Amino acid sequence: MGFWHAFILLAVFIPLTILWITSVVDLIFRRHDLSGWVRAAWLVAIIFLPALGALAYVVFGGLAPQHVSEGSMSSPRDDALRMTGRTP
Repeated sequence: MGFWHAFILLAVFIPLTILWITSVVDLIFRRHDLSGWVRAAWLVAIIFLPALGALAYVVFGGLAPQHVSEGSMSSPRDDALRMTGRTP
């Protein structure tokens, strides 16, 4: 295997494979806000056009956001006070 074959493998195919797997897993397991038909359309696009479908999903569909409510977030000052035993 020459240098350029290894470079193309590491720079193109592996990142696209990771993007493809991440898109499929995100669509199936984490996106509960989409209807069944929309999920099916995205899956068809991602499976039949792997690189283009996965890129389009990330750009237009977006990966599911982390569900963190604003009330559960605290400031670094509150965390520091809590670690020292003081109450904020």
